Amino acid sequence: MKRHEYLYSAILSFVGAALFLAAALIVHFVVVNPLITDDNTAFETLMLSLAPSVLYIFAAFFLISGIYALVNDIMIEKGENVIAKVTGVKEYFIGTGTQKIHYNLFCEWKDPKNGKVYKYKKINMPENPSEKLSDGKVVVRINKKDPRQYFVDL
Repeated sequence: MKRHEYLYSAILSFVGAALFLAAALIVHFVVVNPLITDDNTAFETLMLSLAPSVLYIFAAFFLISGIYALVNDIMIEKGENVIAKVTGVKEYFIGTGTQKIHYNLFCEWKDPKNGKVYKYKKINMPENPSEKLSDGKVVVRINKKDPRQYFVDL
């Protein structure tokens, strides 16, 4: 996971929420309101009123997911550093017909409180991290409340 990946997700979610809210307001006040007249049946009025509601629901979903991602980013920033054991470094080629190599780092940490083992990874690194890991250990910043949320600090 990249540093502030949750923050970037939160920003994108807030942008999505703003776009859906703007679309809902346009549909509600520019498109639907002029179509609702006294001549409409109750069913037609209901259907016209529900049209912008779908957009409002999408806006709310993106807003909630943005808040969730922002809270996760803050929890990781205020988290604790643990020392994880490196379990492997894998190299791979990106795309087809290219010679560009990227590296993935895999590590694990055993929680001393409950004995549960958590596996972490850092992917798409342009340089081989093996030279930096002479002792086979790496620092991982975890969310204290949920160690599955992490950042591998290289």
